[in-house]
Amino acid sequence: MQLCGLIFVLEECSYPVPLQDVSVEANIVDMIAETTVCQTYKNVEKNTIEAIYKFPLHEAAAVCGFEAEIDGKRKVKGIVKEAKQAAKEYDEAIQQGHGAYLLEEQFPDIFQCSIGNITADQTVVIRITYVTELKHDAETESIRFVFPTAIAPRYGSSDYTANDGKKLIPDKMSYTEKTDYYLKLAITCRMTSVIQSIESPSHHISTELNIDGSPNVSKITLAEQITHLEKDLILVVKSLGLDQPRAFVEYDSKTETNCVMLTLVPKFAVNEIKSELIFVIDRSGSMQGGPIKKASETLQLLLRSLPEDCLFNVVSFGSHFDSLFTKSQPYSEESFSKALKHAQEMDANYGGTEIYDPLKWTFENSKNDMPTSIFLLTDGQVYNVDQIVELIKSSEEKKKDDLRLFSIGIGDSVSHHLVESVSRAGKGYAQFVTNNERMDKKILGMLKNAIKPPIKDYNITWTNQILEDTSPVETNPVDKPTISFFSDNSTPPPNTQTIFTDMKIQQAPFLIPPIYPGARFIVYCILEKGVEPCKEIILSAISQDGPMKLSIPLDSVVLQGTKIHTLAARKLIQDLEEGTSFIHKHPRNKGKNISNSLICEQIVKSGVTYNLASKYTSFIAIDERGSELVSEAKILSSQRIVPVAAVRKSAPAFSMRQKSAMQPVSMTSRLNYFMAPSIGFGSSSARKDNSLVKESANFGSQIESHDVSNDSLPASVSLAASVKLKPPKIETLYSFLNFQSFDGSFLPSDKFYSWFDKNNFKDFESIGIENEKILCLALALAYLEIIMFDTFKEECEMCYVKAKKNLKKEVGGDEQNVNENLEKAREWVKKWADE
Repeated sequence: MQLCGLIFVLEECSYPVPLQDVSVEANIVDMIAETTVCQTYKNVEKNTIEAIYKFPLHEAAAVCGFEAEIDGKRKVKGIVKEAKQAAKEYDEAIQQGHGAYLLEEQFPDIFQCSIGNITADQTVVIRITYVTELKHDAETESIRFVFPTAIAPRYGSSDYTANDGKKLIPDKMSYTEKTDYYLKLAITCRMTSVIQSIESPSHHISTELNIDGSPNVSKITLAEQITHLEKDLILVVKSLGLDQPRAFVEYDSKTETNCVMLTLVPKFAVNEIKSELIFVIDRSGSMQGGPIKKASETLQLLLRSLPEDCLFNVVSFGSHFDSLFTKSQPYSEESFSKALKHAQEMDANYGGTEIYDPLKWTFENSKNDMPTSIFLLTDGQVYNVDQIVELIKSSEEKKKDDLRLFSIGIGDSVSHHLVESVSRAGKGYAQFVTNNERMDKKILGMLKNAIKPPIKDYNITWTNQILEDTSPVETNPVDKPTISFFSDNSTPPPNTQTIFTDMKIQQAPFLIPPIYPGARFIVYCILEKGVEPCKEIILSAISQDGPMKLSIPLDSVVLQGTKIHTLAARKLIQDLEEGTSFIHKHPRNKGKNISNSLICEQIVKSGVTYNLASKYTSFIAIDERGSELVSEAKILSSQRIVPVAAVRKSAPAFSMRQKSAMQPVSMTSRLNYFMAPSIGFGSSSARKDNSLVKESANFGSQIESHDVSNDSLPASVSLAASVKLKPPKIETLYSFLNFQSFDGSFLPSDKFYSWFDKNNFKDFESIGIENEKILCLALALAYLEIIMFDTFKEECEMCYVKAKKNLKKEVGGDEQNVNENLEKAREWVKKWADE
């Protein structure tokens, strides 16, 4: 028998998969994107079926639209209801023979679509619309649009139970290597300023610029037909002015409310502080290949860039974990050399992905007498995100403002939910990098922020109107009747505890997130009907070096619609889910018991008001049918679970727990269980991620060779010519930094001199610097400035600063002497570079 289309064979039975087509339309406006995903289902069987499909979304996505189109003739618009009620109505509609369509959240980044009673030959198109913020990409100073397409295997077991009244199916999953339906993609960018570039580090794209003669508008499609969908689609869009402070106001005619959005990419400088820096590196099997190589390269650059007065440690984890040192060690030649060798020899051989225990150990063994910053590098796909987040919260509260966690997500299908959640709980921020991107600049930006003191006492002035919930909180206790110590009355007095829930200005998030240079900052505020925003929104805070303040004029054009309200409501719901909402944290509720039922009630209220899917709200759409179709549909339908393509990893090493989590459910059960197909794509057109030269010698010693990846150079080009090529290669920078010691010095050596095509110190007499150590430092600084800074300034800046401090020390602290020696070296390097 010949089988056509996407099918899955289980226990000698084969079933056609009803998902036929997936198309994506996205509109990007500055730092907000609205995306509509269309899924086309066709029942090619003779009997009525129910199709179940799981798909990923970004964890910050606000799912705000759900619609079903049946046979191209009629449309049914979904409405948001409490999740259990929506599931009940879905079941009832199926039992009565009607068409029923249900969208539920399983996790913040995974949704399930159930399409009930698809009759023979019937076609149903499901349209799902969501809006999301776009992250600032620190590597390229651009905005980053991500369309997640893959649900990767998750390590461990889910704590989801099927008794919550929802229709979610169990988490045991199997994967298919084949997905035959196609992806259609159309993205429109409309920016306030000129679009400078659009690139994709994940796929080949086709870009049409200057739409309708406007340099601010462009359209993007896939450059080739995609027949398999295996990794997230990423676009990086660069446009003028996206980092500037901006404040918008949107009016929603339905709720008659204003919502203000404040956004900026901060730029400011404060003094550094002595810190403990701990690098927690994922070395599980799924990191094998590109991800572990990238982690190794990045760790080496971080180690070279550490400040001299810090303490540091490296923790590796997988199914088990270990640390380089039993306790964090002072940064010295010895500790640095040991750590560098450790980083160079890293491999992805630690089994599965257990993040909780290594983080717990890290928190418990961190220093109590100085601030601690933790850097988590992972491709993490785990089920116990909530448990990990609670661990970070409790640890952060114990150390108050002296603990921060920054996270980097590595790979083509990283869990945004994990990476964003842990950094949010740890009061740091998150960045992401695919296997085809560099992350040196991103993580060095994190390092710069980690060694600076946290900003405190944030405040935003949204309105000049005096409101009750912004007034000082009364601290006097409420008068209550006196209770006798000896009374026959066994009835306790009435509970007069009232939870404050009526906020006239709803800031989202309620606790202003930490502000870091180079990391996009976004806060929303929904103002109650009748409350007007300020003409200038004022952001203020206190730093270790003094007060900080910024006034941002409110855009004079009032936007009409719901997009900003929707994003704000999604943040409000996230606050409620994570225990950081105004109900949890407002001074009026201090010491009060906040019940789960109240939180559920508030989430349902926000979900219904703003038409949002959430943990406690779902979209339901019913297609009421005539008697003939009802009779046909009432014949017992079969359930078909649409499979998701396996995420392609390089020789993943799964533990037994991982394997058990992916076993298919038996056909004897109600479900024919498959994992949802990934919407994924093809190869990358971005610059290639060349490997870092592996040096066998420890840092600070003489390197044995200068392999600077000359494979693209003509055979006649010499070593000296290759190291001064512009633009330079990152491998050239790495090789040159191998000459630098932990304290920033560049020690004299034949190998160092040969870099400049010279044999010894005497060959540099023309420069006019008599001290050999000072000569080497001045040459190194001049080389970094002239050859590297145009392309890799951020990547080598911290190493440069250390070298300059060392030079100042060598000349006795005389700034003029530093500048004179540097100028001599610059003149020589410029002539040498032009030879």
